Amino acid sequence: MLMRFKLSITALLLYIICIPLVAQGIKGSIKDISGEALPFASIYVKALGTGTSSNLEGNFSLNIPPGAYNVTFQFMGYTSQVRQVEVGQGFSTINVVLTPQIYQLAEVVVSANAEDPSYTIMRKAITKAKYHLLQNDSYSAEVYVKGTGQLTQVPWFLKKTFEKEGVDTSQVFTSESVSEIYFERPNTFKENVISVRASGQDMANANPNAYINSSFYLPKVVNAISPLSPSAFSYYRFEYQGSFMEGGVEINKIKVTPRSNGDEVFTGEIYIRENFWNIHSLDLTTSLYGFDIHVKQIYAPVNDDIWMPVTQQYDFSGKVFGLGGTYTYLASVSNYKIVPNEDLGDAVILVDEKIAPAPEEIQAISNKNVEKGVQEVFEEEKEVSRKQFKKLMKEYEKAELEQEEEPDVISDYSFKMDTLAARKDSIYWARIRPVPLTTKEIQGYQRDDSVYVAEKVKRDADSLVLRNGNPLRLNGLLFGGYYKLGERLRYRFPGFLPQLQFNAVEGLNLTFTGNFEWRNDTTSRLKIYPSVRYGFASDQLYGKVESVFGVGNRVNRGNFRVSGGSYIEQFNPAAIGPFINSIYTLLYRRNYMKLYEKDFVKVSFDKRFRYKYRLETSIEWANRSQLVNNSDFSIFDVENRLLKLNRPNSLETPNIDFNNNKALIASLTLTAKPWLKFRRYNGQLIPLESSSPEIRFSYRKGINAAFYSDVQFDHLELGLKKDIALGVRAVVDIDAEVGTFLGDPKLQFMDFKHFGGNRLGFAPIDVSGNFRALDYYKYSTAGDYFSIRTHVRFRKLLFTQLPMVRLSGVKENLFVNYLNTMTSDDYMELGYTLDNVLRILRIEFVQSLQGWEAREFVIRIGVASLFNN
Repeated sequence: MLMRFKLSITALLLYIICIPLVAQGIKGSIKDISGEALPFASIYVKALGTGTSSNLEGNFSLNIPPGAYNVTFQFMGYTSQVRQVEVGQGFSTINVVLTPQIYQLAEVVVSANAEDPSYTIMRKAITKAKYHLLQNDSYSAEVYVKGTGQLTQVPWFLKKTFEKEGVDTSQVFTSESVSEIYFERPNTFKENVISVRASGQDMANANPNAYINSSFYLPKVVNAISPLSPSAFSYYRFEYQGSFMEGGVEINKIKVTPRSNGDEVFTGEIYIRENFWNIHSLDLTTSLYGFDIHVKQIYAPVNDDIWMPVTQQYDFSGKVFGLGGTYTYLASVSNYKIVPNEDLGDAVILVDEKIAPAPEEIQAISNKNVEKGVQEVFEEEKEVSRKQFKKLMKEYEKAELEQEEEPDVISDYSFKMDTLAARKDSIYWARIRPVPLTTKEIQGYQRDDSVYVAEKVKRDADSLVLRNGNPLRLNGLLFGGYYKLGERLRYRFPGFLPQLQFNAVEGLNLTFTGNFEWRNDTTSRLKIYPSVRYGFASDQLYGKVESVFGVGNRVNRGNFRVSGGSYIEQFNPAAIGPFINSIYTLLYRRNYMKLYEKDFVKVSFDKRFRYKYRLETSIEWANRSQLVNNSDFSIFDVENRLLKLNRPNSLETPNIDFNNNKALIASLTLTAKPWLKFRRYNGQLIPLESSSPEIRFSYRKGINAAFYSDVQFDHLELGLKKDIALGVRAVVDIDAEVGTFLGDPKLQFMDFKHFGGNRLGFAPIDVSGNFRALDYYKYSTAGDYFSIRTHVRFRKLLFTQLPMVRLSGVKENLFVNYLNTMTSDDYMELGYTLDNVLRILRIEFVQSLQGWEAREFVIRIGVASLFNN
């Protein structure tokens, strides 16, 4: 046994010693002429399609097989160097010194109307952007991503807490991952994370390449307008900064300046290759909700004249409530394997017709003969204008998408992580890491991982107790939990504390509820929602149960629902939340919630058709009775204010009295989003809600049935929700509905059409979902009505004309809401919004009008609209 142990130790030592002897490649440092390190410089070997980057200290290491290679060293703003390197056994050391790039300025004819040379360069680059997206049929590569972050500022009120918790604010947090990526035109992208590591953090759910899966050839990057977007000239000014020669090709340096600074635009430099009009490199900065994002990319020829990004750097920085930090991601892409698009050749003789005579029109392009047009442009190398080339690429892409089985799926992304990805040891990382760690990053990895493991075990144990623990424990009784009752049966209990509420009808009330879920497979499931509710002041017990049987997958799911019982309901179920009503009643003696009692049975069915269409139908019989207040309690006596009666205030129906009112009501609703687009993630369709307007038609019928129903009405409604972009200046959100009750309706007040009112100091989360100062029931109607809520998101308006305000992330919006019923007298709201204040708040200033005269001025505060988006 001892001999076997000694042999094992000997073998392990030999393995560790031999690692550096077996590996071979190049290593060294990259500095400028003054000896300063050049961090994140690019090292690329075209013959192998592989490369790496230098670290923050300028050091690099690259494993490559023995042989002779031309190695390119690049750093933004410095002259590239190509070194001939002979690699044998072990590592060859190369220390590179790069000199600042010298730019040659083009000879420009001095004229009052002379255009900066950058504009024709950018017009051609923008015209060819789609071409570069279509240039590859497919490619695969390996991506190494390293993220390094550190706190830069800690507010005074957190310093003692951090010290007490043992948080070292000077510590550097590091994460690393290696992924294999694959792209296939038009929109399939696959990523397999083969290894991932972080200093003291669990990365099991991380997607480390989320920042590098976009392209500056697309119209938008990280929610900002690309300088190569078709609308770029509306957002940017360009300035020619000179050029230099590299590999026999002229490289143009273009300064990018926003026409107005702020979110959604970049500033910096972009380098464009002459005649090919592709990106050579870029150094751009943008901001998102007040956080700065700095992007650097270096491209290299991976297959003849197909240039792809080989080094990317993303720097994030910002502050929230005084807590500041920075995080830097470095992505090094290597081992490219390209399958070019054989339809599109390399040579395009592109003519900018704005500064040169337009070439002879290519009739095949004008006639939308894509195949012939491609042949004349790429094979016969005919001169082509920007306008015609743009049209050719658009028609080429359109024809390609029409051949797809799902042309409405704009991207298909799959992500998976190897089961052993997070379990690779330090020996593995030392062998495969293409970018050496810095001293601080090494120190970050030297944390006491045993403490981390112990904490993780405790968290997992706590999580297991939460899932399978005893529901009678105090924590479970108060805050609820998720309990496994068998192989396929689960029970989710929300806890008693969130269900403890107050209203003037019941006083303090407590609901015992939850849901049982039984799942047979991924396509069928049964959910049962029992609810028992007791009002202490009314001394009344209510109960109901709802069963939901779902059939089909998520995309085309259908649900059968059966419910019934004796319960308490609001006249408008969406009027006000019970928690908020409890707060306002107890603290301010304002009981906005109006309730009635309902004994009911209801059967419904809803069916979704690929997210684009939805059918909902139901039939309900109910016996409705009026309720009165049973409690006058409040914590504070506010100006001797009396609680309002449990009777909605309605101009159309001043006296609302009913008891044992029976109603048999059927409904049908059709919702359509006909032009909806999707993204697919790991096989699951994700609808892009803003890609299509929503059109809604609903019909409710009150059926008079002798002794079983006292109502008779027909209610029709048509609704529309849509976003409209007003060029580069603004986006308008519209939510409108128009409806009517036919004939002479016979119904009770809960059957009226109710509108989204608000008498609270809070703004609704949905910016176009509700009115801001409307009474909850005052203008409810059983007649004709029209309602529209519009919200305009401006890029800059008043205060946001100032760059410093825009850069802080603050937005300015306007909204106009309008309601017309037989009693509303043209009710209107005009509002001005300061959005994203302190990154989380929205402050609205609202003036309501009636009869075109000012009525009430209110201020509403809510969460920033970015949370809704």
